[in-house]
Order: sequence, then C-alpha cells, then structure tokens
Amino acid sequence: MSQLSNGTIQVLRFEAGAHLADSSGFALLTFEQDDPPLGYIETLAGELFLESSHDLARLSAAYDNLKMLARSPAESIKFIRELSEHGA
Repeated sequence: MSQLSNGTIQVLRFEAGAHLADSSGFALLTFEQDDPPLGYIETLAGELFLESSHDLARLSAAYDNLKMLARSPAESIKFIRELSEHGA
C-alpha cells in the first residue's frame, strides 16, 4: 500500500496520548469535479455527513493534529516492517 501514489501511511504514536480525534473515525473527502468537499464521521448512532465550512475546518484541524503527532511516513513504514518481521 505504501507504494501507491494516492495515499500516505502514518502510524500514530501510542505516546501521543489523547488527541482531537480519539472518539471516532473520520474522513475528509475531496472530489475531482466541482463537487464540494465532504466530511464523514462514524458514530455508534450511525454515519454523519458534514458539509459546512465550519465542520470541515474542525475535521481538517483534527487531521493536521494527527499528522503532527504521528510518525513520519518513512518511520511508519519502517515501524510496520519491523512489527511484521518480529511477528507482533
């Protein structure tokens, strides 16, 4: 997966502790056409689709925070390889 050009793999450090997105998974979706971006959040009650610029800014801030706390893409790939070699 790390060889694909349409994604980045980063492993969040356990030491990072609590973060802005520790309560649920989310996705920021962008489209090639003129369609506006969309936020997607999974909850126990179901899925939420967010369209407002305020909501999208909050998701974007959470995403940026996660990227900052996570291992770099190169460190993440090395970490995954080491785990797979040692059977963790």
